[in-house]
Amino acid sequence: MAMTLTVSQKFALTCLAIMAGAVIGSYVTVSSLIIGWIAGLWLLIALSGQKEPLETIALVLFGLTFGAFLWQITSGEVWLNLAVVSHIGAVLAGWRDVIIDKISLVLPEPQGSLMSGILLGNRVKLDHDLIDTFRAVGLTHIIAVSGYNLTILTANAVSIFWPVIGRRALWVSAAIIIIFVIITGAPASILRAAVMAMTVILAKYLGRPSRGVNVLIFASALLVVFEPKILFDVGFQLSVAATYGLIRLSPYIGRLLAPTPIPPTLKQIIAETLAAIIMTTPLIIGHFERLSVVSPLSNLLVLPLIPLTMAIGIISIPLLIVVPAVGNFLLLASWPLLTWIIFISQKLASWQFASTNLTLPVWTIAALMVMLVGGLEWLNSRRPLQADLFDQLLLQPHAL
Repeated sequence: MAMTLTVSQKFALTCLAIMAGAVIGSYVTVSSLIIGWIAGLWLLIALSGQKEPLETIALVLFGLTFGAFLWQITSGEVWLNLAVVSHIGAVLAGWRDVIIDKISLVLPEPQGSLMSGILLGNRVKLDHDLIDTFRAVGLTHIIAVSGYNLTILTANAVSIFWPVIGRRALWVSAAIIIIFVIITGAPASILRAAVMAMTVILAKYLGRPSRGVNVLIFASALLVVFEPKILFDVGFQLSVAATYGLIRLSPYIGRLLAPTPIPPTLKQIIAETLAAIIMTTPLIIGHFERLSVVSPLSNLLVLPLIPLTMAIGIISIPLLIVVPAVGNFLLLASWPLLTWIIFISQKLASWQFASTNLTLPVWTIAALMVMLVGGLEWLNSRRPLQADLFDQLLLQPHAL
């Protein structure tokens, strides 16, 4: 007996097909008029009440042809440009420069530049040797505002606040993201990062990883619909992989950590960090041809401090303008955290085996990603673990 897909599964499958179709459309040139008519025909068949499996096949073929059609008519470029958003972004960019100057007046170097990098992705004043150090230990993402960075920070922030205020931690994290977008000037890359980070929050709110994966697929497809070429953007790929790891892989790592005496909050941070690292490592090797051997250790030692560092920075910035004395005092509280990040990075980078150059063929990278995702989906089908149960295990370890 054939398995019947749910409506949400069919929708997720269609979204995946749209993204695959966009990739196909970037390599194959077909008349947009013809492919548009074909896409419409398949959509008509799918909506005409056909029985399975014809309905699902029609939805997949519609997604493939629509994705290719979208690429053909846009050439992969953004097709929706809002003048109002661009104007607001330009105004906020001016504020960003003022914020960077105020931070540099309070914090010494390189801590001041590092805070600007963490908050705003600004590397202009950051020492090049320190950037190379971060690259060697796999911490470059903390000074590059991307979906990968913001996704991990959001997950860690939820983990830190959840034991204290419960489900309201989701709203706190959402507020942090919104403020973060405003402070950074709301460029397109930050807006994309915010969408991915909000996906983590929504997935956490829904509770079940399967629903979270569907939300991730929808969010990714939505970004692709408005900007097809984003599929080939390394930041987008890393953010999708990291988010998938947080949703699907981290609960299983958490299950392995449950019997250990590690504090519950730290267990979740470790699980989320390792999940993101595992899912993004093949892509990092493929794009940068470099593997940081100490990356898991450096991220475990540094990432738990980033949400607190960002929170201090975000709260300090308006105070620097309204009540400078209070803002200066609060911002200086981040100095020990920033110093720790620099110290750990330099210490680990001094190890001879900290990183190595590694080149793998594209097909090998693709095969590794397919194996990871396929293996996790197979594992989920055999031993599903709900996110709400994961939270229960972390907050109440004796439940086992």
